[in-house]
Amino acid sequence: MQKRTVVCFVMVLLMMCGVMLRIYQLTSGTLAQAADQQASMTVNVASARGTIYDRNLTPLNNTGKEYRAAVTPTATAVAALAGCLGEEEMDALSSRLQSGKPAVAVLSDPTPPAQGVTLFTVPQRYEGTLLAPHVVGYLAGDGINGAAGMELFYNDYLKEHSGVASVTYTADAMGRPLQGITPEITDTLADAQAGIALTIDADIQKIVENAARQYIQKGAVVVTEPSTGRILAMVSLPDFQPDTLAESLENPDSPLVNRALSNYNCGSVFKIVSTAAALEAGVSTSTSYNCVGSIDVGGVNFHCHNRLGHGLFNMHQAFAESCNPYFISLMLGVGGDRLYNMAVNLGFDRPIVLADGMKTARATMPSLESLQSPAEVANFAFGQGSLLASPVHLAQLVGTVVNGGELVRPTLFLGTVDADGTLHEEAPAAKQQAFSKSTAALLKEMMVGTVEEGTGKKAKPIEGGAGAKTGTAETGWEIDGHEVVQGWFAGYYPAEDPRYVVVVLAEDTDGSGGKSTPVFKQICEDLNMLEKAKG
Repeated sequence: MQKRTVVCFVMVLLMMCGVMLRIYQLTSGTLAQAADQQASMTVNVASARGTIYDRNLTPLNNTGKEYRAAVTPTATAVAALAGCLGEEEMDALSSRLQSGKPAVAVLSDPTPPAQGVTLFTVPQRYEGTLLAPHVVGYLAGDGINGAAGMELFYNDYLKEHSGVASVTYTADAMGRPLQGITPEITDTLADAQAGIALTIDADIQKIVENAARQYIQKGAVVVTEPSTGRILAMVSLPDFQPDTLAESLENPDSPLVNRALSNYNCGSVFKIVSTAAALEAGVSTSTSYNCVGSIDVGGVNFHCHNRLGHGLFNMHQAFAESCNPYFISLMLGVGGDRLYNMAVNLGFDRPIVLADGMKTARATMPSLESLQSPAEVANFAFGQGSLLASPVHLAQLVGTVVNGGELVRPTLFLGTVDADGTLHEEAPAAKQQAFSKSTAALLKEMMVGTVEEGTGKKAKPIEGGAGAKTGTAETGWEIDGHEVVQGWFAGYYPAEDPRYVVVVLAEDTDGSGGKSTPVFKQICEDLNMLEKAKG
């Protein structure tokens, strides 16, 4: 009997130990961890990506601000917001709060302090008109990742330098905030002040966009700082805004395409390359040719834009008046191989990388084999045939003339920016000698002559003078019986000690190329006024 009692006691004791062990598991094991998680509730109020700046650290996005509030379902909080929200917004907020859980409200103005309302000032990614939309780009539909432009190419960096705003409440088992307990607030939105800086100058970008819109419906403008190759402004028309993406996709004029990076027929602007090839080959500028309005090359007749002919011209005169027969004759004497090699030196056989992941189309030109044909050399001499290049390529070309024959690759990326506003600047691209200083000096003389007394006279700025080369490129296309041509004006400003390279493309002009001329003139004059205003 006594032995049976002892056995029963031991069994009861073991059962009690098992129950105590299970209680311990519930209170300190995995189930306890889950209970702890249920005891708090975090509301994510807002997030902000890193900022994109211009070269003066003026923000190009994150420029606006809005107010967001985390609101608890209390009468005090609802009353505080009653005067800050419209009737529809207030009804929607009240509906969300009926579940007993916090909600987020977007406000146009800040609310006065109130219990149950936690207010944040949040950067607005795009506000008003976005400058340089093709360069800055836009976000994907998720509002988190970049989809185009620098938003895309530096997506990882901008996401890494993001900030968040959130509120963590102590909650009951139903996930409802417990009253009287101060919530934990996280606000790192200021971290999004870090980001990247572009070479774009916001003031110059505004000048260029304004001038381009006055005269061009489709086309592009590129303005560079020749000494560094840094792109100060880049415009492509038609353009878009982040809030017009849907209609832009349906637009047959393709506003989402960055025409500044796209290839076009170059036309007579390429005569800069032909002239450089001739001068490097030792041809004198006094070399003359009698233009009668056309020239026959192997049975192919090439016309001058002056069908009556220019008469006897030297190189300076032929350049200023853009005489096709002169340059055809010149290049047939110099040779297609020399012209080809000069074009390669100047980058007309490759794309131009502007930033990580961002580059122009690959420029194309005839092969050395095809240039065994005199007619192909003739086409190449004045920028026709299979030659295609972007406005950025032509900006690089003009910059090489300004730099004494040294080519500096254009760039759009300036460096990274810390949250405290410190810029870590990248060095400009290394210079490469494409042709001699003496050739560059003669080209500058000829480009000034074009503006002073040649085909570019109408583009002469009121002050400072300029150097340039005009071009009207035939494309061989027709739209509604109208021949499509591209009007170019590629030059520098001012004439002495140039500080800017300006390349203008007017796509689908009326055949005169004239739409690009007033754009160049206005940009130069406005740049002069800007410099005076800044002292």
